Amino acid sequence: MFAASQDTQLEEVDGSTDDKPIFVPSQVSENAFELFLSVCYNKPDAVKIPNDTVIQLLELSDMYLCRDARDYAVRNLQRNRYSLESTQLILLALKYNIKEFLPHAFERLISARINDVSDDEHHAVGPIVWNTMFKVKECLDIHRQIIACEAPPMVHAGTCAKQKRCEEDWKQLWWNRMGRFLLDGRNPQPYKDAVERFEKLDIGEINPDCWKAVLFTVKGQSAFDHERKLISRTANNLIKYLIVEPNFEDFGHAVY
Repeated sequence: MFAASQDTQLEEVDGSTDDKPIFVPSQVSENAFELFLSVCYNKPDAVKIPNDTVIQLLELSDMYLCRDARDYAVRNLQRNRYSLESTQLILLALKYNIKEFLPHAFERLISARINDVSDDEHHAVGPIVWNTMFKVKECLDIHRQIIACEAPPMVHAGTCAKQKRCEEDWKQLWWNRMGRFLLDGRNPQPYKDAVERFEKLDIGEINPDCWKAVLFTVKGQSAFDHERKLISRTANNLIKYLIVEPNFEDFGHAVY
């Protein structure tokens, strides 16, 4: 960068001479700048670094087009992603074009209660992500309601002597218990947790062999593959639409 500015009519860039020192934004702490220099010289400390400092390192890597600093910051934040709010991860992903953050953050945002998301967080993620999240949540809510109402089909074992009664008890057990676990207005259960509670219930007059067979189907979670696939596919589409990773190789053209 410094060499490229020589012998041109452009104003000297920061850092090219002692009279033009590098300007560090006031919001970047001394610790973050020291970390930036240590990463550039491949001597980062092994101690745990606060997230705020790592985020400032990300700002410096973007400012000075430093791949090593960016990679270091992304790896560090990925390891500590559960200590960051989903909306903060999405903001960082969009601001610095980091595709690694978005799938995890979007999945957490989907599972969050809307009233727990502040107005500032809402505005931070932007209208595209926010509106997409609402559309996905609506699809998942409808799908969950269908699953709660429709018990998986019972395939009766050869030992089942009372198939009609077994079938009736199965449908009643599914609606009264699994339906409540999934649709409980106060504390709706994730499918995995609902299944774990469901398999411990008293099965009434359901034949034990029939119960084992249908429970195998339920525990396979095939019905809720739709949920995982929809969230994953949507997050990947958002990445394609919103994120263009920086090019550190070609300094002769636009970076993004």
